[in-house]
Amino acid sequence: MAVHAATARRPAAGIALSRRRLLKLSFWAGLVASAVGAAGSALDIVYPRKVEGFGGPIAAGHVSLYPPGSKTQIMEARTWLVHLTEEQGGPGLLALWWKCPHLGCTVPWRPEFEFEDPRTRQTTRGWFRCPCHGSTYDHAGIRVYGPAPRPMDTFALTIDDNGNLTIDTGKVTPGAEDNPQRALRV
Repeated sequence: MAVHAATARRPAAGIALSRRRLLKLSFWAGLVASAVGAAGSALDIVYPRKVEGFGGPIAAGHVSLYPPGSKTQIMEARTWLVHLTEEQGGPGLLALWWKCPHLGCTVPWRPEFEFEDPRTRQTTRGWFRCPCHGSTYDHAGIRVYGPAPRPMDTFALTIDDNGNLTIDTGKVTPGAEDNPQRALRV
């Protein structure tokens, strides 16, 4: 069976796609995809979705979970929730950002650490102590020793009508000598 030569060379029905046309289409499709991606990113920045976790409000549970004198680490908020007693400068709850104002190291509560308070000259047990350069802070995050330029920063703290705490990690107040006065009375 012989195939007719005219039938064998006939192009398929539709548009012929040359190499040049394919490159042009690929270029414009890539440019449009990039523009859509850039516009989507810009819209995400201008109109952010609901902020959850660090940088926004974080539920910290009921007030009853924090007895006077306690220091509780709230991991999601990167916070020490401190319930100050009157002897510690309170009473009230204070949300201390665990980041050292010196170079940003995480500051742990060290209940076993003994240190001579330079203000009273008495050796006291239990301090916030930065492991990087030794900045030392009292119960309310007031700097008593070390290279840190100021006391520990605080976050806004609210209590609703049912006694539930919310730490707003989007509202940071630089640490100052008035940290104890920022404590929220329970």
